[in-house]
Amino acid sequence: MAHKFEQSQEHSPLPLFTASVSAMIQLERSNGVPLYRQIYERLRNAILGGELPEGTRLPTERALARELHVNRTTVMNAYNELASEGLIEGHVGRGTLVKRTYLARELDDEPFEQHMPSWLFSLSAEEELALGHDARLMSEITSLGDQQEVISLAAATPAEGLLPAELLREIVRDDLLTARQNALGYCPVEGLQSLRRGIAERMRKHGVPVDFQHILVLSGSTQGIGLVGRFLLHPGDEVVVEVPTYLGAIQTFRALGARVIGVPIDNEGMRLDLLEAILARRSPRLIYTLPTFQNPTGVIMSPARRRRLLTLARRYQVPILEDDPYGEIYFEGEAPQPLKALDTRGDVLYLSTYSKLLAPGLRVAWLAAPEPLIERLSLHKQIFDLNTTALGQWLVSEILQRQMLDPHLARVRQQYQRQRDVMFQAIQEYWPAGTRVTLPRGGFHLWCRLPGDMRARTLLREAAQEGVAFVLGEPFHIDGGGRQYIRLSYAVSDEVQIREGVRRIGLAMRRIQSRRSPRDEQEGLHIERMPMV
Repeated sequence: MAHKFEQSQEHSPLPLFTASVSAMIQLERSNGVPLYRQIYERLRNAILGGELPEGTRLPTERALARELHVNRTTVMNAYNELASEGLIEGHVGRGTLVKRTYLARELDDEPFEQHMPSWLFSLSAEEELALGHDARLMSEITSLGDQQEVISLAAATPAEGLLPAELLREIVRDDLLTARQNALGYCPVEGLQSLRRGIAERMRKHGVPVDFQHILVLSGSTQGIGLVGRFLLHPGDEVVVEVPTYLGAIQTFRALGARVIGVPIDNEGMRLDLLEAILARRSPRLIYTLPTFQNPTGVIMSPARRRRLLTLARRYQVPILEDDPYGEIYFEGEAPQPLKALDTRGDVLYLSTYSKLLAPGLRVAWLAAPEPLIERLSLHKQIFDLNTTALGQWLVSEILQRQMLDPHLARVRQQYQRQRDVMFQAIQEYWPAGTRVTLPRGGFHLWCRLPGDMRARTLLREAAQEGVAFVLGEPFHIDGGGRQYIRLSYAVSDEVQIREGVRRIGLAMRRIQSRRSPRDEQEGLHIERMPMV
């Protein structure tokens, strides 16, 4: 039976305000103002005026509709309006909470910050906006793993059963005592030389002619994006990214003060006709791309476009940051060759990680780039991070030296392909007609276009009541798009959970569809028709 989060407060100390919320809403049914608009305006005024403090748990749509004697869709539309202004936010396992902006806090007669040090609240509204409305999304996705009652199809992380605990235990048991200095001491900023040599050797097998001097070990891919960004960009500089693209990259570039320019993708990758038009009239400092099993879409950039992209980069003298976390998680044939393998002039900076291949807790990623750039980036890195975890580096180095990675990856690929197929089959079985799904040949994700004009945020709030989570499409866009898209990860959950999670989302979809009726239009329902992407 699906979990109904509004019925339990075991996991949250937040109060439930059903009675007080309904009491503060007085509906006038004959004044011509749609009922959903009256509910929205009263709740908005209560939030901005401090009657509903930040963190207040609002009643569910069903509960408030029952108290006010209105259709549930009426309350849903009011909540949608509040959510679009950033005044409320749905949280899986906690319900719908008041989330006031910094501007709203300034309107209080007695701000809640009055008992806190003033320096804690120096973050301006402009800085919060620069980080994006979904700045906390990645940490919330990660925290879902701690909520046992929630089926998470959100996190892009390896399945628990595929984390190589036995393999790592064997290495530690055999060699940790004799290798304690390398494994437990400080190591060079650039990384353990044995690991750098192992990474370079493996890259050469994939057609990339690098040596250990071209490798910089990192504490995760996002650190690499940040290092390259700090080195190449100044506030106001422009960066070209795909649309949609990895949320962490958007956040990092914006945090550095860069202006992010989006180029749409199709089933062959980035639209290079549009990119060329941008390069011809503007002066971006960097092109960021995920050409292999792109996050979130799973698309692979075609060979012709890869060659064309390199030509454009050379012509306009713009470096490319290739992010390749999923390249070795392929389901058919041989591993796709990195874009970097076609690069003969050093225009491509190649970024990858062992978080998806082995375990995110190892905190080991790497950047492959021309040696002068590696030397300069190492100087930047040591300011913020003297060295990447030595234990994680030593363990990965031992895995490479002992030839343990390929057998592990063979098992990983087989299981993820099976889980992808289970998810796709469940979608066909349980979801309404009109859903569009991109079926990838590798990676962790399915990219789904919801049927009709269904909005992802509406579906997320409905699915939360069923105890299932996924990621909205909006945060992967820089232009406000993606409102009818969601990303599902088939990596983190087992096959039983995948089927059940997809089934629950299907139930939520059908409930949303069933609420649309002529009465909804009479009560002010407005459905925005979005063009197909």
